[in-house]
Amino acid sequence: MTSRLPRLVSKLAVALYPSSFRRERAAEIEAGCLECFRRERERLGACGIPYAAIVLVIDSLVAGFELRALERRRRRLCSPRGETPMNSLWQDVRYAARSMRRTPAFSLVVVLTLALAIGATTAIFGVVDAVLLRSLPYRDPGRLVMLYQTLSAISGPIGFSAPDYTGFLERARGFDAIAAFKNKEYELSGIAEPERVTGIRAAASLFDTLGVQPAIGRSFSAEEDKGRQPVVVLSDGLWRRKFGADPSIVGRAVSLDRRPYTVVGVMPRGFVFPNRGPVMNNLPADIYVPISYTPTELGGFGMMFNNSVVARLKPGVSIAAANAEANTVAAQIVRDLYPAEYKQWDLKASATPIRDETVGRIQTTLVVLLAAVGVVLLIACADIANLLMTRAAAREREMAVRAALGAGRGRLIRQVLVESGVLALTGGALGIAFAWWASRALVRLAPPTIPRTGEVGLDVRMLVFALGVSMLTALLSGLLPAWETSRRDSGDRLKEGSRAGTSSVRQRRIFSGLVALQFALAAVLLVAGGLLVRSFAKLIAVDPGFRAEQALTLGTSLPARAYRSGSDIRAFYTRLLERVDALPGVTATGFSTDLPLSVRDRRAFTIESQPQASAEIPHVVAPDWTLGRYFEALGIALRQGRYLQPGDQPDSEPVVVINETMAKKFWPGLDPVGQRMAWGGPDNHLPWMRIVGVVADVKQGPLNTETFQQTYTPWLQLADGMIAEIVIGVYRSLKVTVRTAIEPASLATAIRGQIREIDPSLPVTQVQTMVEVVQASTGPQRFNTVLLGSFASVALLLAALGIGGVLATSVSRRTQEMGVRLALGAEPLDLVRMVVRQGMLLAATGITVGVIAAFGLTRLMSTLLFRITPYDPVTFVTVGGLLLSVAMLACYIPARRATRVDPMVALRYE
Repeated sequence: MTSRLPRLVSKLAVALYPSSFRRERAAEIEAGCLECFRRERERLGACGIPYAAIVLVIDSLVAGFELRALERRRRRLCSPRGETPMNSLWQDVRYAARSMRRTPAFSLVVVLTLALAIGATTAIFGVVDAVLLRSLPYRDPGRLVMLYQTLSAISGPIGFSAPDYTGFLERARGFDAIAAFKNKEYELSGIAEPERVTGIRAAASLFDTLGVQPAIGRSFSAEEDKGRQPVVVLSDGLWRRKFGADPSIVGRAVSLDRRPYTVVGVMPRGFVFPNRGPVMNNLPADIYVPISYTPTELGGFGMMFNNSVVARLKPGVSIAAANAEANTVAAQIVRDLYPAEYKQWDLKASATPIRDETVGRIQTTLVVLLAAVGVVLLIACADIANLLMTRAAAREREMAVRAALGAGRGRLIRQVLVESGVLALTGGALGIAFAWWASRALVRLAPPTIPRTGEVGLDVRMLVFALGVSMLTALLSGLLPAWETSRRDSGDRLKEGSRAGTSSVRQRRIFSGLVALQFALAAVLLVAGGLLVRSFAKLIAVDPGFRAEQALTLGTSLPARAYRSGSDIRAFYTRLLERVDALPGVTATGFSTDLPLSVRDRRAFTIESQPQASAEIPHVVAPDWTLGRYFEALGIALRQGRYLQPGDQPDSEPVVVINETMAKKFWPGLDPVGQRMAWGGPDNHLPWMRIVGVVADVKQGPLNTETFQQTYTPWLQLADGMIAEIVIGVYRSLKVTVRTAIEPASLATAIRGQIREIDPSLPVTQVQTMVEVVQASTGPQRFNTVLLGSFASVALLLAALGIGGVLATSVSRRTQEMGVRLALGAEPLDLVRMVVRQGMLLAATGITVGVIAAFGLTRLMSTLLFRITPYDPVTFVTVGGLLLSVAMLACYIPARRATRVDPMVALRYE
């Protein structure tokens, strides 16, 4: 009964009204008069109706229960004939564009801020999409795995030796296909300008394993591989770059290491293999030739673990099952194939999905960078929301008039959202241009270890992402101002218009919350960036074991067709050594098979005086062969004994120099000089080599890796057959290192000239200073630090602008209050303290929340840090102090403005 009372009262009120008043009321509603209900009582009283008092009471009830329905009818009747939602939306868009033109400074600040944030976010997404999200360009890549071996004597995974690979191929049953490959450089000649190209020696099953076949021609066959036939498959890039995309190249011969190779195929465009991600054999190839193992390689038990292996799992075989089978097969290989002296080796094998092996090491970095740029976007949204809130507060009278003319709350919300959307889409359009530039810059800045960077580029996926981010930005930055604009009564706002829209307590709290949020997010980013900066500082402070300054290096390799015998190769390098050493400004010259920070080879060795208990398991060392004054050229310190000397010739006693790590590990507390060691196992080793010196540890890998035991042996004491080896070619390819008294780079042309005087067709590669070599080894860490540090700096700037803008707005709205305070005797310093205290309270709140959040989030970065914990107190304290200092500066500027208020002008302020 109670619920029906309003409806009955409403019907009774309509019945009591005379028909003339009902017609008049309908006409007023048709005309859209907003004041019809407010004027109703006056009109009834003026009519002299005897029951006017009763109608007044009933009308008040009717207004309470029927207002929404009447208002909806009034708005529908007031709408222009033919208006549709799309027409109305288009009117909002045009009004937003006019509004942008009326306030160019405001619009420019908002658009540029959004362009920077959206562009940076889109650029980082482009890298993440290309590297992490897209499938690898192989058939059914989820079934592809990389196989690795491990030995207790070596930390981390190693590749397969040739006999290990062939043994695994014969015994494994859980794989559809298995293929070995390894990087090798070749001299490509017979063209306008000879050059060194990167190739891979690959098993004939490689392309079937990957599920990709040449776009032109065919791949090489198993018979061509076993028969060591000189055939080659070209990459699409080399085919286009050097042969003009000529399809008739198939069937013709190209010269590799001055030997004719028949081109049998060209790979498809976009095909890249190997990728940069794996720990070894990770240089994308220009050419593919058969692996064609030599008898020396096939007999290399316990050495030359330099072959990578890719395999395709059979349907239904899991990674866990593949791992179990790989370990079983590894044990069978040792038992069935290895010589007696290696039977105690703890050889194991494992399978890793190729995607994890390709992008797993960079995944954390890219996710952190994407999260960081997302935080910058949120801070930018908060900044824009503050600006829109400020603008909305200044437009309260306009919005009140709109509401008074019939605009509902949803209409007002839509108008503000459309305006923020137009700004965001304009910023997004500029952001796409910035993203295109930034993505190219990221590719140039990215270290070579980041895979698939060649696939980064502006495409449909990036455009869709930029559009989505723009719309999300419009929503995040415009929703709160739109809600606040629409929530207050139009009559109240019209009355408040005389006070210039003084902000309410609620609005001030919203401003304060946005500022605190900005500082919290900035604190998280700055802590993350600070940790990386501290980590990078510790990394570059690591002693690499040599003096990189004033040192230049370059590489060359002698083709087998021109240098067939070991004596020919010896003659070339000996002559080159003499010529380079005689150049003006050169103080020392040395050649080596490997450079510091890039020694990958591992070799088994035996110690002569080793106790029998430890002699049962052969040990492994990183070997290097040197010529000339290698140690002096690199500035490697001598600890005991002597360096290798020119007198260490083939006819003299074999000698070796070891590093400190090896001396401490195998001769703890003893003098290793005079001891003897040999390549191979205790029962099957090469001639003994006498240890003549101990040198300082030199990093074999990046600076953040552990130093491994290492040997240096005279290159001249190698057998002629080893030097002249064609397929392996390790000893044919030497790195030239010179120490100079002048600028190292200035000698590059002179050294090239000396090489060309000896052999005009010989290309020179990898010309770089040793400082550049060290910098390249720290490339991933530098990339992380620069990008995250840049994002943190932008976040700090936006947070400072945010708090400065809020306080400036607050001061401008409190002009009258400031004038009254000054008129009543307040000192300017008191006003400064008041404003600064207000801002610092907001900043301190945000910083506290941000530091607490960073304490929980930075542990996710532990794999990116070096010799520093994610909870480093120095970083947290420094970031807190920096943020407080910036906040103080940002607060002081509007505080000084408050002291310049003229009391008389402020008191006359409306």
